[in-house]
Amino acid sequence: MITTERLILRRFVAQDEKEYADIMTSPNVYRYLGAGQGVPREQIGRMIDSWEMTWGHGLGVYAVVEQASGKLIGHCGVRGLPCGRKEILYAFGENAWGKGYATEAGKAVLAAHDTRPLIAVSYPENPASIGVIKKLGFRHAGQEKMFGKMLESFIIE
Repeated sequence: MITTERLILRRFVAQDEKEYADIMTSPNVYRYLGAGQGVPREQIGRMIDSWEMTWGHGLGVYAVVEQASGKLIGHCGVRGLPCGRKEILYAFGENAWGKGYATEAGKAVLAAHDTRPLIAVSYPENPASIGVIKKLGFRHAGQEKMFGKMLESFIIE
């Protein structure tokens, strides 16, 4: 578990499923994640299980909880990709946007998981996410095809 000024980053638990489903099934959230297609609500439990399987060897995806409210507001962590690279990733519910939570959580994850080099990717039309990635210290590395889309790619070494 990691505690920051405003957040608690902890492992997911089964009780997170409903709140997490509310976040991940929002079209405004999932349009910039992966292939840009939502995860059906009935598959959210499997998604939480998949995050649990990321743990080990400097990897792990955290449930991000807002301290003030105790509410689950998203996820942030480091996962391994099939190509062998490691990626920092995050997603937050709309009620958490514009508050600096992604940057705060990302900095905490980078401090806890010193598994560099890391990549980060973003849809080109998502300037808020690109801004977070740059605030975390990643440098632009060009574009690459992932999830069937051309995404902006960043690296931190």
